[in-house]
Amino acid sequence: MSFFAINCTLDPDERDSVVKKKLEGMRNGYSEVPFKEPLDGFVNALNMKLDAKRIEVEGWLTPTPPDELRFMTTVENYVSFIDSNGCLEYANKVRDVITSEISSEIGQIPILVGVDHSLTGGAIEALAKEHGGENLRLVVFDSHFDFILPTIRCGLIQYDLETNPSTNFSPDDPYIFGRPDSYNADSFLHYVLKHLPPENILVVGVSDYPPPAAFEIDDERVKRYLDYYTGIESQGVTVIKKENIKSYRDVVRAKLSNTDKPFTYVSIDVDVCSNTSLKGARFLDYHGVDHRDLYWLMSAISKSSNRSKLVGMDFMEFDVFSAGALFSGRRDRTYEIMAEAFRRLTIKRT
Repeated sequence: MSFFAINCTLDPDERDSVVKKKLEGMRNGYSEVPFKEPLDGFVNALNMKLDAKRIEVEGWLTPTPPDELRFMTTVENYVSFIDSNGCLEYANKVRDVITSEISSEIGQIPILVGVDHSLTGGAIEALAKEHGGENLRLVVFDSHFDFILPTIRCGLIQYDLETNPSTNFSPDDPYIFGRPDSYNADSFLHYVLKHLPPENILVVGVSDYPPPAAFEIDDERVKRYLDYYTGIESQGVTVIKKENIKSYRDVVRAKLSNTDKPFTYVSIDVDVCSNTSLKGARFLDYHGVDHRDLYWLMSAISKSSNRSKLVGMDFMEFDVFSAGALFSGRRDRTYEIMAEAFRRLTIKRT
């Protein structure tokens, strides 16, 4: 297999804690950041040369904004960027790069490495157009179900505010009300459905599947969320919950190894292993699968290569502050784990 990398460091994370972390990074010159760009950390762990195409990102939208753009590094600006579909503009740049490269470099496989998972939508659009959406299987490894529109997510947050004394949200936060349904890292798979039939999409390692108790709640906001989540499933999207990966190992292996789709794209959100095996993910709200499980899941996909050609992959949602950093004297292995996942995925097995 021959590969080319796409380097895009888009990181419009609107959380106040993240903005403060970036501002503090400016003060110390990001001296504690092992790699300012995830692709550098990935390639270093991979110990393999990759030709890379860079998508330039405005400085304030990167994980490590320069100090002269401190005035731009605000929650308000990131919210405005997301709500105005700024993520879609960058996803379209990914789409255009892949479209150009696969037409001129026959046989090369794109590897997108970056931060914001919404970029993946651009890769899928390009490859669906090239190969036909009906022929392309998308396998997403993620702790989260990234189909959720902002209006639905905000309703659930508002319910939590009203009913949960231990809520992490503040009623004074203006950004949990009145948000438009933008294309972003939490919703991009909703838009991917324009390019792929739902039955071609598998989401593996999900930790946020609604618990049974949620279906007993008599609140319209919760019901809307549940109806939407389960409605995506009923359309044909396959959801493999984290706990089912071990409990139904043979079934999961068969789902990944057997397909009638001639092409496969694999997308890995590094938080699929968060807290269990790594700390280098932007979101650490769940304990994900063990990295050894991720490895055999990759190997299961590689076994389908005789029937389904791998035409693209990505490794997304790195937190450059935590990936490769020291935690209690031990170095985080996010980059090493993702590099090994790449190897397991691309080694052809019989």
